[in-house]
Amino acid sequence: MEKKRIVVDTTAVISYFSHVFEKGSQIEKEGISIINDAFTSDDKIIMIIPSIVFVEIFDKWFLERNEEFRDKFMAEVFLPIQNSNNIEIREIDDEVIEEFIKLYDKDIALEQHDKIVLASAIVLKADLITSDKKLISFNHKHKKLISIIK
Repeated sequence: MEKKRIVVDTTAVISYFSHVFEKGSQIEKEGISIINDAFTSDDKIIMIIPSIVFVEIFDKWFLERNEEFRDKFMAEVFLPIQNSNNIEIREIDDEVIEEFIKLYDKDIALEQHDKIVLASAIVLKADLITSDKKLISFNHKHKKLISIIK
């Protein structure tokens, strides 16, 4: 049986590890449950985290935090992700760049990080876990993904 592919964005990662980021979850229970399945089950899900998610986390969280936060992030977020058989950190490859270039809408100005996450999900034909309103609006308008899980 082929595993279901799920792509997660930055808000999903931060929401799942809300205790580390000390921020309330922005993802609904279904999304959190799916992410949890990727950590705990070997037969259902492959969760893909585009590498740009870590760049965005470093950009927005590491600059204002101390070394204690960095250590906690490494121990409680990055290492569990890295050591999971069901989680893959996806690089930005040629296919993602080609799709990224196509993602334009002057009315819904997606951030570059979000366009790379969306392009990754499109290339992988995967559902996306996000609470980002612009991503949800863009997908609703352009019907790029099978499903967005909030």
